[in-house]
Amino acid sequence: MVLNTSTRSVPGIGLANTIRFAWKEKEMEPLGRESFGRIILMGILKLTVKDVFCFQGNSLEGAYDVALYTEAKHDDILRRARAVGGERPMCHYEITSLAKNNFRVVTVNIYNPYVKDEEVRAFLGRYMDNVSSARHLKDSLGFWNGRRGFQALLREDPKGHGGYLHPPAMFSLGADRGTLFYARQPPFCRRCMAYGHIFASCSTRKCRFCASEDHEARDCDKPKTCHGCGSSAHLWRGCPARQRSYASAAGGGAGAGDGGRRGGEGSTPHDQSTGPEGKATRKEEEQEAAEGREKETEGTGVGEPGKAAEDGNRVEEHEREESDGGVVEKETVEEQVDWGECALVEEMRGM
Repeated sequence: MVLNTSTRSVPGIGLANTIRFAWKEKEMEPLGRESFGRIILMGILKLTVKDVFCFQGNSLEGAYDVALYTEAKHDDILRRARAVGGERPMCHYEITSLAKNNFRVVTVNIYNPYVKDEEVRAFLGRYMDNVSSARHLKDSLGFWNGRRGFQALLREDPKGHGGYLHPPAMFSLGADRGTLFYARQPPFCRRCMAYGHIFASCSTRKCRFCASEDHEARDCDKPKTCHGCGSSAHLWRGCPARQRSYASAAGGGAGAGDGGRRGGEGSTPHDQSTGPEGKATRKEEEQEAAEGREKETEGTGVGEPGKAAEDGNRVEEHEREESDGGVVEKETVEEQVDWGECALVEEMRGM
């Protein structure tokens, strides 16, 4: 009997509370389903019908898959099966748990509904694996309530709470804040952005931006980091993760971080145009705006400040600068007059 010991028929998220008994002996014929149930399940492992949710044969894998009702029973049977794994007939089976205890359904609430699902998914990819596409959650009336659901696997981390790396319950993507929660989520502290305790019991002097224990968040002078990937080479608005595909975002690839430079309750949004990187970016934008202004003056006949135009007429200009991008919008008085004349002609035609 040729057996396939791979688990390609099992979904990536696993099968809850399921144990696989795969036959290892090629020269021997395996036990039939009824014999396996009587001898091993009911005899050796002391299982009853009330304990088993499903008992089925898997001919593709040459194995039996036993799904149990509860996680506690799954852990108990798995421990007992491995304890007698060296004795016959259990020694002829390879025992594997198909359950994924790190599987989570994550609910994310972004207060700006126009944030793209791909951007949220890329952020989750820093901490979790196999992140699914987003599902918009709706209320009883059929309206989207702003929450998005994702299915993902927690990444293993020996230093993390419970042996897993958990995404921060409060985070920021640029100027947009968000929260997330899932089943069996550890307590989360809003002060130090760490799991294991809450704000009321926090006695740690730790910066939630750079994780330093030498100062608190209000005294942090470290350069800003990207909320999407944690890099200090760029900010969230220029993060490559915002343009990544679903497949690449699900793989993560960025180092584990604290979810960005912001996320505390009551904190004011940071101006991303400040700081070394922000200043350099703003200078580039101002240069681009200046070049565009020169092109506009060439086409309209408006010269540089203090100089007359080619036709000798000086045109008053109204300039408005936006604080975040440095973009200059210009509206000439001459254009206003032309627009007013056109509107008057149209009104007279209508009469």
